Amino acid sequence: MNLELSPLRPFAGPRGADALALAHFLREAVAAGTVREVLHLRLGALAEGLRRIHHQRLVRDALAPLMRPTRARVFELPNGDIVAVAPPEGRHLAEVQEALAILFAAEGKPPFTRRRLPEEAAALLAAVEESLTPSAAAPAWPAPEEERLPISAADLLALERGLGQASLARFLVRRPVCRLAPGEAGPQMAWEDWSLRWPELCATLLPGADPALAPALFRRLRRLADRRLLSELARPEDARRLGEAGLSLAPETVAEPEFLRLDAALGPERRARMTISFAAEDALADPAGFAFARDFCRLRGWRVALCLAAPALLPALPLAGLQVDLLRLRWSAALPGFAAALPEDRAVVVLAGVDRAAAIGWGWEAGITLFEGRLLRPRG
Repeated sequence: MNLELSPLRPFAGPRGADALALAHFLREAVAAGTVREVLHLRLGALAEGLRRIHHQRLVRDALAPLMRPTRARVFELPNGDIVAVAPPEGRHLAEVQEALAILFAAEGKPPFTRRRLPEEAAALLAAVEESLTPSAAAPAWPAPEEERLPISAADLLALERGLGQASLARFLVRRPVCRLAPGEAGPQMAWEDWSLRWPELCATLLPGADPALAPALFRRLRRLADRRLLSELARPEDARRLGEAGLSLAPETVAEPEFLRLDAALGPERRARMTISFAAEDALADPAGFAFARDFCRLRGWRVALCLAAPALLPALPLAGLQVDLLRLRWSAALPGFAAALPEDRAVVVLAGVDRAAAIGWGWEAGITLFEGRLLRPRG
């Protein structure tokens, strides 16, 4: 597995320095084959009620054995996570893990993971990179419920004006989908999935509002954002530069002028390299609208993918009659329980959310060779 990390973004402050130091340490450990035990505390993802000052003090007390003169090292990441590294023969890391297990005994799943170097360096490098992204630069402190207001029609007008002026480039995420089979030297990129960071986009254009509390207005907002992105991609110079890429759209967006302009600008050859993804929830909510969008796209030469947010949707879908080119599933601990519901042709399945080696291992056992996630770094 390629353990190269994309260029790290600078982060002001000592936690940013710790993140860079940890990345350097991990690369040296892999190069030298150094064996170390690692404890990764995902404190940045804790619920608000577990991130108060006294909770931080309790965590510090639990980490006390590692603060004593030992060969252990503790790194604090910008998103609030803590990574402790210790020699394999030491007892201090086990003491800390035991203390943390008691501290978080009430949690369904303790917010820490035990790892080992050099075998699991890739997962830790992914955690470092995640901590240095702007969206993860600080723990997310949710606003109190009384401050999280539903989006209104007036808010939607403000968002429409904001979308007309804002560049969507800063909110665009490009994730490589890689082909990786057992025994291969490394992942080979098949295409890039493009999507918008919805929470950041909404928080930037309309702070304090919660689109999830007004689903109908949020759907209209998403359709507007899709159209704006398509209008930017349909510019002749941008359309010519498009390689193999995937776009996530609402089915009704296919009939909009912006999509038709992009369809015409790409031409048959470039359309054949593109993938349009539709959410399974949209297909179930409006089967006729989904069927029209699917058939139109396939007739025009686009590949069509169906994205499932949860494996529980698999039994609800008539996979044999979906007539799609790809099925995108997100990895979760529950997914193996639905393996029997997967399509017979596993070559059409894309396993997303691959952030740990166990996901790839299960995917290989299930016959899947297309993956997307932070653990993968394409060759070249």
